[in-house]
Amino acid sequence: MNEPNSILQGSVAHRGWTSVVDPVTKLLMALDLALLSFCFTNLLVEVALVFVALVILLISKAGKSAVHAIEFSSFLIFTMLIIQGLFYSHNQTLLVSVVGIRFYQEGLLYAATMGCRIFVIILATSFFMTTTTVSENSKYLEQVGLSYKAVYVLMSVCYILPEMMANMKKIQMAQRARGINQQKTILEKIKSILPVLVPLVIKTLDQSMERPLALRLRGFNIPHRVALK
Repeated sequence: MNEPNSILQGSVAHRGWTSVVDPVTKLLMALDLALLSFCFTNLLVEVALVFVALVILLISKAGKSAVHAIEFSSFLIFTMLIIQGLFYSHNQTLLVSVVGIRFYQEGLLYAATMGCRIFVIILATSFFMTTTTVSENSKYLEQVGLSYKAVYVLMSVCYILPEMMANMKKIQMAQRARGINQQKTILEKIKSILPVLVPLVIKTLDQSMERPLALRLRGFNIPHRVALK
């Protein structure tokens, strides 16, 4: 009698603890971390939330998937630090001066706080996206009584960022195959982001226009749908 239970427990242990947690619980965990980051303005609390989100991501063994998103957001946060450190409207206390360029404490603290919030959102979202699939999420939400249209809207919003990152990787690979945007140094990697933005936006808009057409062709708006089991 104990043999089937031992096999089942071994299978669950092999898949990891995230497989036994339902998608909504993981989604609420990610949303709680994101909302908590906006409830506090203390930089130490924000850093602690980043650490907690990072630990959860590493425990789930899904940290590799968030590397590209963290690299991309780090460039944006670095830009925020420079701009807010120079031009933040509440700048008063001079923190450091580099070659005559003055950086103020208020602007740097504000940018660092916003940067931590971005990291928390990225880490929490990466945890949710890598530990659940689209079919698992949609199936669970429909089982709890949510309409299939609302399920589609929620899932499409959640998967915009991973889809954009996948498109960005494809565009960069295509450009490198043509000898464009060779990335040998960190500075070249940062510069290579700008030429990718235009085709990335165009491809994303094209996909958003094709998706409604594909849904209509598959009978998404039919009032009576039959689920095949």
